[in-house]
Amino acid sequence: MGRKGGRSTSDAKRAASRLNGAFGGRPRTAELLARRVRDAQSLLQPALPNIDPGDLGLVLSCLFRPPRHRQFFMWRDKEGRYAF
Repeated sequence: MGRKGGRSTSDAKRAASRLNGAFGGRPRTAELLARRVRDAQSLLQPALPNIDPGDLGLVLSCLFRPPRHRQFFMWRDKEGRYAF
């Protein structure tokens, strides 16, 4: 209980922590998700020119989220069935 966490004691630890985040910590999960979506979108967009970049970003962000945080887009078609 008397220990203070998050303090780097060596120069190597300080340098490594600076690489992980802006102020010496690890990046937030939202930043990691956004980086993964950007990287995947830059790879996939040239192969899928007919898909809107915004739509592709939504699909990729949904796929990269943990299963309990995924969003599903459902709608009802003309026959009354649900599609997503």
